[in-house]
Parts: sequence; C-alpha cells; structure tokens
Amino acid sequence: MSGKIFLNLGVGNLSEGFAQISSRLEIDGELVAQKYGSLPSNSALQDLYYRWQFYYAAYYENYPNPMRGEDIEIELDPTGITGFSVSTFQETRINLERAMGEWLDKKCFEPISLDLCKKLEPNREIIIIIETEEDAIHRLPWHCWSLLENFPRAEIAFSLNTYQRQTYTSQRTKPRILAILGDRIGIDTVAEIQAIEQLQGDLVFSIEPSIAEIIHKLNDRQGWDVLFFAGHSSYDRAGTIKLNADESVCLKTLSHALKSAIARGLKLAIFNSCSGLGLATSLAELNIPTVIVMREAIPNRVAQDFLRGFLSSFAEGNSLLSAVRDARSKLQQIEADFPCATWLPVVFCNPSVELPTWKSFYPQSPPEIKLWQLAAIALATTATIWGIRSQGYLESIELAAYDVAMLTRTIPEPPDGRILIVGVTETDLQKWGSQNSLSPLDDQIIAQTLQKLQQSQPKAIGLDIYRDRAIGARHADLSALLQQQDSIVSSCLMPGNSRDFPGVAAPHGVEPERVGFTNFSPDRDGIIRRQMLGMAPVDKHCDTDTALSLRLALKYLGIPEAQATDDENISIGSREVEVLKSTVGAYRSNEAQNNLRGFQVMFNYRNTPNIATQVSLDDILTDRVSSTAITGKVIFIGYVAPSMKDFLPTGAGEIAGVKIHAHMTSNILSHILDDRPLITTLPDLVETGWIWIWGVVGGSIVIKLRGVKLCLVGSAAIVTLVGTCAVCFNVRSIWMPLVPTGLTLILTPLAVKGFCLSKQPTPKQWKSF
Repeated sequence: MSGKIFLNLGVGNLSEGFAQISSRLEIDGELVAQKYGSLPSNSALQDLYYRWQFYYAAYYENYPNPMRGEDIEIELDPTGITGFSVSTFQETRINLERAMGEWLDKKCFEPISLDLCKKLEPNREIIIIIETEEDAIHRLPWHCWSLLENFPRAEIAFSLNTYQRQTYTSQRTKPRILAILGDRIGIDTVAEIQAIEQLQGDLVFSIEPSIAEIIHKLNDRQGWDVLFFAGHSSYDRAGTIKLNADESVCLKTLSHALKSAIARGLKLAIFNSCSGLGLATSLAELNIPTVIVMREAIPNRVAQDFLRGFLSSFAEGNSLLSAVRDARSKLQQIEADFPCATWLPVVFCNPSVELPTWKSFYPQSPPEIKLWQLAAIALATTATIWGIRSQGYLESIELAAYDVAMLTRTIPEPPDGRILIVGVTETDLQKWGSQNSLSPLDDQIIAQTLQKLQQSQPKAIGLDIYRDRAIGARHADLSALLQQQDSIVSSCLMPGNSRDFPGVAAPHGVEPERVGFTNFSPDRDGIIRRQMLGMAPVDKHCDTDTALSLRLALKYLGIPEAQATDDENISIGSREVEVLKSTVGAYRSNEAQNNLRGFQVMFNYRNTPNIATQVSLDDILTDRVSSTAITGKVIFIGYVAPSMKDFLPTGAGEIAGVKIHAHMTSNILSHILDDRPLITTLPDLVETGWIWIWGVVGGSIVIKLRGVKLCLVGSAAIVTLVGTCAVCFNVRSIWMPLVPTGLTLILTPLAVKGFCLSKQPTPKQWKSF
C-alpha cells in the first residue's frame, strides 16, 4: 500500500509567492483527493538560504574534510557577512530549518496539510512529488515540513511541471549498469567502485572517458538500466560534468545520446558529485524516470556512505524511497563531523511512471505469484508425490532413510535389566554339543539347563530352540518340563507361502498357551523392521496365535492372554497397544500390505550395544551364574554361535535371532511398564498437511530470494526439515515422512518456476514497469 502526493506549485517564486498550489493524493494508483492552497512570498527565506550556503562552503573550506567537486570559492556576501564560526553556521542552519517550517505552516497552506493528515495512514510509504521549475525550491530543506513528523516513511522528490511518459522495450535478462568515473583528481572513488561491484548485473566501467567514448557508450544497442557518475561537476542550468583532466561536457551536449539510452530502458541515474541540481533538471527535461543528485558540494566520505547505504538497501529489494531513507539514516550517524549531510541527496522523478525497483531491472523475470497460486501449486506437488508414494515407489528410499534414523539415534539406553540371555556359543557347542545332525544340543542338555534355571525362579523362560522331535536321551524329562512348567515357553515356526518354508512344529503335547511362534516379517530387502505380536495360526502343528516375544512379555506381566479390541488393536491388561494398519508410513505397496497382516508394531530395538546381560550355556550348567541374576527375569535360551547361522539383518545390523526376540520382548515391556513410546506415524491426513506446508515453504523461498541467499536459506530449510524429523524420531519415536516431504520441498520451487515461466510474456509484450 503506497501513496503519492503531487504538489504542483504552479507559477511563482519566493519573492512573489505561490498563489495557486494544487495537491493530488493517489493511493495505489487511485485518485483519492484534490485540494488547493497557496504560500506567501518569503524573500527572507531565500536570503537565509544564501547565508546558510555561504557558511556551509566556509565550514568545509576551513575544516579538513575533503570535498568532491570543484574547489570551493567563498565570496564575500553582498550584505556584508564576512566573518565565520562553527556556532554561526549551526545557528544559521537552525534558523533556516525553523523559517522553512514556519513558511509551510502558514494558514493559506493548511488546507493541503490537514487534508493529507486525515486521509493518510501514518505507516504508509509515501512519496511527495513537488512539481516546480523554480530552482530555489529545489534547494530548500523540505524535510522541515511538520507533515513529515506524522509520516516517518515519507520521502520528498521533485519534478518539473511538464513531463511525459517514456515507453520502451527491453530483452535484457539482468541489470546493465554504466559506471562513469570522471576526472578523479582529489577524489577517492575506491569505496564506490567496491559498492557497485557487489551488484549482480552486467557492469561496465568507463574511466576518465572522452566525450566521444561517452556518446558511444550511451548509444549502446543493449541499453542500460542504471547510469552512475562519480567525479567533479559544477552548477549551471545545463549541468556540467568533468570527464577527464582536459574535457568537461554539459548534459545538453549529450542529450541525443541520453534520449537514446532512455528509449532503451534507462530508469535510474545517480550523480555522486557536487551541485547536481542542474544535472537533475537537464535529465528531467529528457523525461528520465528517476535521478538522484546532490544539492551542494559533497565530502568524499558522505558520497561514499550514501552510495553504499543506498545500493545495499535497493539491491535487497527495498523500494527506492526506502533505500534513500536508509542511506539518509546512515548519513545521520556522521552529521557531527559532516553537518547537513542528510540534506544533500535529492530525488527527481518522472511522475508519469512508477519509481524503479531492483526487480524492474529484470524485465524477463517471471511475474509475481499470488499466495493462493503458491498454495495450489504446493498442493498439486503434494498430491503427485503422495500418489507416487501410494504405489510403493518411494518405499525402498523411505526405508533406507528409516534405517539411517535408527542408526543415528542420539539418546542412549541402558540394557534391559528384566532380561537374561543364555547364549549357546561355539565353546558351548564343543563342550556340550552332540553329533546329532538334527540339533547340536540333545534333550538331556536342554532339560538340564531348564532345571538349573527353574531353581532360581525366573518369571519366564523362552526356549528359542526347536524341539518338534526327540533328540538324544531324556526326551521324556524334557517333554514333562515343557508340558508342566507354566513359566517355560516353547517355540514353533509357522509355514510360509512356499514349499521351501514348511515351518517347524511345537513340542508334542505342549498346550498352545505355552508356545510362541518365532516368525519374523522381513521387508522385501530382507531387513527386519517390524515385530509380529500375533496372527491366526495357519498350521495345526504350530497352533498358537501369539509370538514368542509377546508370550514371554505376558508371562512377565502376569497376564494370561492379549485381547483383540474392537478397533483392531491389542489390549494387554488395561493398556491398548496400537498396531500397524494395512498402509502406514512408507508401507504402501501391495507386497507391503500383504506383509502387514496380523498384529504388528514397528521393531523399536533398544539403543544399546547389548540388549541384556548374556551368559553362556556352560555358565548355567557349571553354576557360575548367581540365582539373583536369574530370579524374576525373562530368560532367553538360543544360539549365538556363528556356525549356527542364526543371524538376521535388522536396522541395527545383523543380530542373533535369540537377541532379536529379546529386543522385541523388551520393546513390549518398556512400552507397558516404562511408557517408552512405540514407533508410530502420523495419520495420513496430518502427513499430507505436513508435506504440503513444506511445499509452501520451498515455493516461498524461491519466490523471495535469489543467488547466494536462495542457496543458503534453501539449505537451511532442508537442514531444518531433517533436524525436525530426527528430533521427532529420537524424542517421541514418531516416524515422520522425511523423503516425500523433502521431495515436495525441492520440487515445489521447480513447479513454481515452471508456472511463472508459462505466464511469462513474449519480449514484445514487455513494457516499462
């Protein structure tokens, strides 16, 4: 929301006054109000200005502040002012500001001021364009107008009474800047060169050129967006600049070349030289859109600080008015050493065209995109990614990312003290093993081990060694133990879908309540990421619906059975455990949906090198394990010897099967007793919204930023996304959709670019602004 105030002073001067002043207020291009007023004659104000100008020149002549421009010549004032002091200079400045404010507060001018105060919002950006041919008006300190106190974002600009709109075409893809460095004797332009070189555009320097060279450059067929001059200039109505040690030229001489440059798109001219009002009026007569000049002689430091401040703000995308205002604020910081520095910059503009912006120097850049269009593009990208995901095409990538998240968890966990693993090692096999081809451990050794453990009263014993037939001696004793001891849980293996996976039966005569199946549900890449809790038995020989890990957890908790709930979850005592549905997380393919049958949760193995204390079979049989290490524990008995090849791939690498069961039992117990969260996902609708939001973020970044900033902020967005997903996984075990979100974050900006390019006009359609 911007406002324009056109203040036409009509015909008049300070000696005779301005009898007919009209003001027009436009807001966002619409005429809102028009008022009339007048200002009385004020010759004293003009005399006071001349007095201030004399002291201004005398101050910089007498103090070591290098000036830019011709040598200052101090002439004796015809009124007899010959003395000089800093205090007199400051007093004159104050008097001039006061007199200017009082003149603009006259009752005859009040209708204009009061009307503007009523119709304008204080925080609105406003340009006040003063239309007049009177040179003295251009020189006065208009910033003293009391109206500006209510509008901190207002800026004064000047124009001539007559002007016309210039139209031109351009096929440039980036700004073209012609920087002319004239005669530099006594001038330091290093800082200005560095400031201009920071701009991203086609930059051409012309150093101490001849008149012929300047004319040739201005007539360049590619045209220019910005004309910059640094060097000496002197005041006269035609405007004169010194190109080199031998040649000076007035802009009237360059008028044909300047008209050619304006016709090819020259929008902004900056003359960082002294006494530039003559330059401004000469260019304004050529209808150039915008000129920035300096009112009076200007110190080197002031010229450099202004240019740096202006270009830095302007190139960041701020409006030209904001950029000038930012540069003035920097000058205000050095006014103690350079009095009246903020008075010096003056903006002349052509009211028939908009003030240029840095973006307007990119005539072939894509058009602006509206918020709803960005949201729609992000939604379309999200829908596309979600459709691809629903077909399972992202499954392998998402599962790989899931494994990385598992391996890089940063919160360590201690071993589970409720579990003890009796691992059958290679040494155990050599000492206690048999030569039976069906099993390296016969029934006698297993029975002896179980009896030893039973003496210390564990809560439960899980035998992860199949005993579907008699092996060796004492089979009757082992059968009696397995059939009668309620704390011992035997294992069986349900058959698969092929003849190569027939399954393994439970020990003969053991009730299903004392048996748990040991089936795993690996993904298509063979890695175990899910944990089976229960499923309907498919074979009478493995007639149990409960996994070994869950059966042992129930024994530890003293709960006979887990119950299915109405919403297809599992109830363990008073606690409901939410199981995986047919589609969840990355599991979207038909194969994955088949593998999700039954009651399953994600396998959240404990983040510790050792899930529990492990002892060997020999330690148990030779009584080297204290009863306190066994009492009240869940005991797992199984092979850890590499020769048994009972190692399976998981997200944590290959783990012995008995340890996987131990991890799974720990997962259940920790969730029920310790409130350790299970790995869960967000509902599909929430995941869709999450993915869409990041698409909007990506699209916003590519719209707002360019170049290095785009790369930096884009990288920061990706890091933030990854970090957020990692924190959710580490702290709350929430499996966020990192891969589809990341793809949407990257692809939405490309879709936005494509949309903008599809709306881009052909070069012949491009007009100024």
